[in-house]
Amino acid sequence: MENLPETVNTQSVALAIYNPTPGTKAIDIRRQMLQLPEVAKSLSGVEKYIFAASTKMQIADIDDDTLIAKTGQMFRFIAMDVGYIIPTNSEDWAYICTRLLDILKKYYSQMTLADIKLAFELATTGELDDYLPKDSQGNPDKKHYQQFNADYFAKILNAYRRKQNGVIHKAYKALPEPKKELTPEEKRYYHNQVVARCREVFLQYKYTGRFVLGITDGILIYDWLRKLGFANEVAGTEDDRKQAFARYMQRVARGFVNKYEAYHVQRKGTDAPELDFTAYEIARDKEIKRTFDRMIADELQIDNYLDFWK
Repeated sequence: MENLPETVNTQSVALAIYNPTPGTKAIDIRRQMLQLPEVAKSLSGVEKYIFAASTKMQIADIDDDTLIAKTGQMFRFIAMDVGYIIPTNSEDWAYICTRLLDILKKYYSQMTLADIKLAFELATTGELDDYLPKDSQGNPDKKHYQQFNADYFAKILNAYRRKQNGVIHKAYKALPEPKKELTPEEKRYYHNQVVARCREVFLQYKYTGRFVLGITDGILIYDWLRKLGFANEVAGTEDDRKQAFARYMQRVARGFVNKYEAYHVQRKGTDAPELDFTAYEIARDKEIKRTFDRMIADELQIDNYLDFWK
């Protein structure tokens, strides 16, 4: 990242990042961000390594034969670096490697092998101290206690992932704003698309009773109703937080959430800050539905409150 070619067109890359084509993955965007000098300048030396590691091939995309060969060697090197005594019994060591590989594939498949190696290197040098759990003396707990197992790997990798998230967020903040302005025709098109969607969702609910919101519908419709003065401010209630917690646990059960990261959410229950946004979404969508009910009861004609641009 430090020796970028002078031919990089910052604006074209920035536009591609801000307006990704359908199907673009987050890792594809990060790979494009590697080209931008603004991103490189925003990161420290260690942070550059962390960001670059996140752009390599993800574990989920590596075939099993290659993965077995590479992780077998990687686990041995990690054990040597952290002072773990590798069992002399080859079957015991083979079991450990197989178990750790299974953990990586199940819970860390979106990470790269470069991430895994770097995580243990940074833990050894103290770079992850702020993200590790504390031992009984209040010191960062990076020890393996001669247990080269899932708990030890999860402790290090979860700490690394939290640090990595901060680095990626820092890189995104450094992105230059694309200078492209929407044309009047484009602005009119996107505005009318939003208005038409608001109308469609309302009429579907009014005439069929089906209240179905797409990914961005809640944001757009709530904003429209607030501007009309119809919808109220919302804040997640305890009941909303209970629903958010239930949704979170469903995601955990389906394997969408790392069980080690989910542990502290389970301990905190509905007070967990990870539930804040979901609880707000639930409260917001309930308010949209309540507002629709009031509009229908008052026999308001939806077309009188839609502003299509001509």
